[in-house]
Amino acid sequence: MTELLLTGMIVQWLVIIGLIVAVLALGRQVGLLHTRLAPAGALVTASGPKVGEFAPRLNLPTLTGDTLEVGGQRSRALLILFVSPTCPLCKALVPAARAMARSERQRLDLAFASDGGDTTSHGRYVADMEIEAWPYVQSFELGMRFEVAKLPYAVLIDAAGVLRGKGLVNSREHLESLLESMDSGYATIQDYLNAEPPEGLARDAASSSASSTNQSRS
Repeated sequence: MTELLLTGMIVQWLVIIGLIVAVLALGRQVGLLHTRLAPAGALVTASGPKVGEFAPRLNLPTLTGDTLEVGGQRSRALLILFVSPTCPLCKALVPAARAMARSERQRLDLAFASDGGDTTSHGRYVADMEIEAWPYVQSFELGMRFEVAKLPYAVLIDAAGVLRGKGLVNSREHLESLLESMDSGYATIQDYLNAEPPEGLARDAASSSASSTNQSRS
């Protein structure tokens, strides 16, 4: 009798442990889905222009004397990464932004933006970060129009001038999630979960359901 009780308790504990492992695995998968679909993970900000609206149109001088056009029609999407020479997270993220810009250069332009500080310090920052190949602007107006409060922060504007993603970022995965939100049309994981299945998926599901019904009738 004692052995049966002991065996039963062991089985119960094994079941409980299995359930815990399953819940943790499910939580991890939900977290991965959230990171992949939501711009900057859970760090999307409510302030500033809304995703899906046209981005503010600005013509801004760069450190090299060129002009960066923000908003409006362009040949490729524009990713603006807001940084600062005094931001440690920004320094860690810049190499990832450089690499992504190179791998996505067929459809994506990259620009860096900051506000405070003197031009000389920003020039040194550009050289130290090896980002001379991309536009770098100092603009209080740009930060104010997008209501950037913390760094590093990124906004993604598509070729039509529509804001497709924004938020605080601290990894390449966060940057890539902005592109994925543009490709998928979902700004956040909530939008993804609340949306109806794509037409093709719904059609496949309906076909599968009909097939199952016919098989059960036969």
